[in-house]
Amino acid sequence: MSSSRNRTVSRISSAICRSWHINCRTHRLLSCRLIFGHPFAKFLYLVSASICLIIFIQCKNNIHLQKNTRDTPEVDRATCCQLPNKQAKDICGRSNCTLPCTKPELEIDSTSKRKSPLSQHQAFFIESSGNGALSYRQACTVESLALHNPNLIVNVLFTDVKINTSLDTVQKLVENYANVQLISINVDEYMAGTLMEHWYQCTNWRSGSYHVNNLSNALRLLTVYKFGGYYFDLDIISVRPVTSYRNFVAAVDREIVNNNVIHADAKHPFIELAIDDFVTNFRPDLWGNNGPALIFRVLKKWCHSEDRKSLEYVSCPGFNVLPAPSFHPVHHFEMQKLFDEPLTNETEEKPISWLTEDVVGVHLWNRMNKDDPIYKKAKHPYKRLVRDHCPLVFSIAPEIF
Repeated sequence: MSSSRNRTVSRISSAICRSWHINCRTHRLLSCRLIFGHPFAKFLYLVSASICLIIFIQCKNNIHLQKNTRDTPEVDRATCCQLPNKQAKDICGRSNCTLPCTKPELEIDSTSKRKSPLSQHQAFFIESSGNGALSYRQACTVESLALHNPNLIVNVLFTDVKINTSLDTVQKLVENYANVQLISINVDEYMAGTLMEHWYQCTNWRSGSYHVNNLSNALRLLTVYKFGGYYFDLDIISVRPVTSYRNFVAAVDREIVNNNVIHADAKHPFIELAIDDFVTNFRPDLWGNNGPALIFRVLKKWCHSEDRKSLEYVSCPGFNVLPAPSFHPVHHFEMQKLFDEPLTNETEEKPISWLTEDVVGVHLWNRMNKDDPIYKKAKHPYKRLVRDHCPLVFSIAPEIF
């Protein structure tokens, strides 16, 4: 489809160029008669000469583009030949491939001057729904992390979509936080040559109602494995710096761990085990199997422990489980605490009882309350978290967000 479209554009461009070439030759013949005539004729000569020069440059670029298009044909990662092999086959083991796979490249369309997410100190959010935008609530989580961790490069990855840079949320973040980078990635290229490429190209992961979540589960593991750093879900508001914690996941309670916040050094063997488990035990139809349940399965192997209740307190070799208050001070069974209004006779704002010094970030359980409106005039903890930890986003948010 794309090649056909390029050929069509090329033919149209060539026709335009031929037409302008004829017109420019005519211009040169007439210009000698006009240039010594009326002053207005001199003006026309200069204008037409400028137009001819512009068209000439464009036509030369068009020829160069046609040459490059012919020299580098588009390659489908799902069907290209995996070389070198004795018998050329594609990634799924089919032998009817024709074009060789090109070297994978990390294709990035960034809102920042930086052209790569690679950094020694970095964090990642992933928007995998195909929406090139950030809601006010999502933008708040990004701002809170950037605000409390100014030395951390905060990368927001958007999958296979152009970022809508006209949105006020996007503009506010990029204009006010030098450490925020919004990046559009080509998932085919991102997966190419990795431990997850076969899963991505050859399985039925797109089936079922959890395919967006499953892609996000895959990409978070692959990202921290590739680059190292922090991963956060887009519904965690940071309230303190996180950079003193390394190589960890966080407990929800004494029996459940989650995959909504992760840190790992690049190529960490724990994440490699997690990727292997993801590919081996993948279930497209079972919520949590490829996320929190996967983390627990790998932790049992890594920590040599079958006891869920001990994982919160065990310091496993080279990898840790942070206690529940670190990122889950409010359990999903008690989510109403986020929306509890103070008593009507209370005139002074009191500290939030569960927001202790042990809390690094607050998981807001967006999947369960995304349709509940947040009023800027409210006095409950959710609104106060947004106001205090993402002040710029709060300033541009509507009265109900």
